[in-house]
Amino acid sequence: MSRFAAASFNPAEELGQIPMDLKILIIDDDKRLLSALKSLAEEECHRVTTCENGLDGMRSCREQKFDLVITDLMLPGAGGLEIMREARKISPETLVVLITGYASLESAISAIREGAYDYVAKPFKLDEIRILLHNASERIHLVHENERLLGELQGAYKQLQGVKELMGVGNMDPIDPHHSQLPFIAGSMLPLYYQDNRAATNPGFLSDLERISVLLEKGFISQEEFELCKSRLLKNLPH
Repeated sequence: MSRFAAASFNPAEELGQIPMDLKILIIDDDKRLLSALKSLAEEECHRVTTCENGLDGMRSCREQKFDLVITDLMLPGAGGLEIMREARKISPETLVVLITGYASLESAISAIREGAYDYVAKPFKLDEIRILLHNASERIHLVHENERLLGELQGAYKQLQGVKELMGVGNMDPIDPHHSQLPFIAGSMLPLYYQDNRAATNPGFLSDLERISVLLEKGFISQEEFELCKSRLLKNLPH
């Protein structure tokens, strides 16, 4: 049984939509089990590659990156731990699940210490694998989402630095996404001349205005800071 699978879990009732499809490698020398696991993963809309021995599994790990590797611990050619090490050497973010018919605590602990995401002891129910696939998909989705948000935050910080240079202010402290750090907030508000046609015909102004509009939309600056930036942009327009 998987260490992450609850005994009373009913997949049909409790599993929500799978966050994302995974690229999965399944390795097992039991052809019937391999076929069953492949069919289950494909039913869950994952992309599946299968191998029947450890050497082919090692080769597949070297040729391409997988989100998830499910491998028997005992295989001809190369064992599950060897495959796990190879997969994570090529792609450290790859999750590895080991299937074992030797359900000793020692082998499970050893596998986890080596970096396995989970283990499954034979005999197991296919619903356990379905739960495992859902949990792995959710975890990978969260990792990718965190990476995306971090990229957005770094991009926003660069934009803030650009606004800082535009406004001619001093160095900024690292930003907190919950509190704006623009140092010119304390400056005096300047009147806005919306009827000034110079703004509409100045590409530089429009580009800078778009940049600060994005920062406002994402919540990195306040409405007051946005208006202050805009007023200073208007003030600096050539007459």
